[in-house]
Amino acid sequence: MLLEYPKVNTADPPDKWPRIRNKLIIELAPLDLMPHSVNLFIQQVHHGLWDGNELITNPGHIMTFGYHRVEAHEGFVDKALENVSYQEYSTKYPHVQWTLGYMGRPGGPDFYINMRDNSIAHGPGGQADNYDLHNEADPCFGKVVEGYDMLNDISKIPVDKDHGNEIQYPVVIIRASVLVQHHRRDDSMGGGGGGDRGGGRDNGEWEEVAQGHKYEEGE
Repeated sequence: MLLEYPKVNTADPPDKWPRIRNKLIIELAPLDLMPHSVNLFIQQVHHGLWDGNELITNPGHIMTFGYHRVEAHEGFVDKALENVSYQEYSTKYPHVQWTLGYMGRPGGPDFYINMRDNSIAHGPGGQADNYDLHNEADPCFGKVVEGYDMLNDISKIPVDKDHGNEIQYPVVIIRASVLVQHHRRDDSMGGGGGGDRGGGRDNGEWEEVAQGHKYEEGE
């Protein structure tokens, strides 16, 4: 995801903060653990449904991405990609720091990034006060592998605490795209190998898939 956001500094007023662009790279959960949620997110990106949408709220423990525009909502509905069909969850892929989850019941299309370990609050039974289906967890379907410094910068943008911690200055998803890896290492999905936070991700092996186009390896 290519994000555009204001770079907060204390020397200038907010209207003088420069708007910069940076990339956020997300590695999706293993398909044997979260096939439904991963497929939904890939399809949303594949159809360009997240382009132009934005960071909505930042209460501190999560950053929530969604939309304010009516046409954005209609896009998800028209493609039948608005929600998961059920609250898919795997105990092998909990809501630890930097992972992604779907909001709501049923979850989606809004998603959030866990800015801290929320495995209890967003795992089974964690939403008992808010939903009848209190034993079900939020789907956790991916993790950030690049863009930590950007997320920490975005955390400094002021929020309106009287209105649900809404972000006060726009953070926009300029473009989201699917990346595929030609030769994946055995530990690439974060199963314990590799010394970096990307779980063994190799730079230089990834290719962007054009939105709306089928990927054919070797083209």
